[in-house]
Amino acid sequence: MQIVKHNNKAFTLVEMLVAITILTIGMLAALEGLVLYMQQNLNSLSRDESVRIAEQKMNELRNLSYTSITSGSSTIKRKIKRFEKNFTVAWTVTNLSSNSVSIEVTVKWTILNKEWSHAVRSIVSRG
Repeated sequence: MQIVKHNNKAFTLVEMLVAITILTIGMLAALEGLVLYMQQNLNSLSRDESVRIAEQKMNELRNLSYTSITSGSSTIKRKIKRFEKNFTVAWTVTNLSSNSVSIEVTVKWTILNKEWSHAVRSIVSRG
């Protein structure tokens, strides 16, 4: 009788399928992490841009003559990375006394159907 030796050094089909499944799950988790990082990065860049827009508008309003300061709104389009983002800017002027007004500038933007905002306030006196 002849004894046949089997060479068991190769992977079986089941082992390959299990390895591919584990690798796929790991790659999907890494991809989800990358997408989350990109969303957070875009939100952070949008927030930084909204701060710049609010400061710019506030400085513009402060440089007007006291009697020329009025409430209003506008939409500003800015490029962040390769995306065009719309920012809605609204400023409200409230009389505090006959010699001073409060100015509030609010900048709003939307990311993934969620609205974000940033606001700054200042008091301007006649002088």
